[in-house]
Amino acid sequence: MAIADFFSTSCETRELHQNGQLRTRYYRNSFKQCFEALEELANREILQVRDVNEHHGEVYLLGNGYDCIVTVIQLSPIETSVDFKINYFSFIGLSRPKKRAIQFYKFLDSVLKFKGVSLHP
Repeated sequence: MAIADFFSTSCETRELHQNGQLRTRYYRNSFKQCFEALEELANREILQVRDVNEHHGEVYLLGNGYDCIVTVIQLSPIETSVDFKINYFSFIGLSRPKKRAIQFYKFLDSVLKFKGVSLHP
């Protein structure tokens, strides 16, 4: 673990992230099914769904001490990508944003039909 990861209060997943666990995930599900899985995640993690913008494919979640913006993009009728931007409201992150993103991906992998990681670089 890098020192910067330890102190960072935010984490963002992306297509070509240097950490393989934080790369964009793709699922063989529709846009609607991914949104339903995110609602289930919010209920499970006791997160408030503050805003859902289907036009831009974003969901704003607010948790205890952090917030999360989830971006869902449907590339084809059965291929959807999911990315997270997590921010903690603290001075030092203690690697929590990274751990939270990995935890969210594991939940989505168990609920949705996983297709792959970083498929469209």
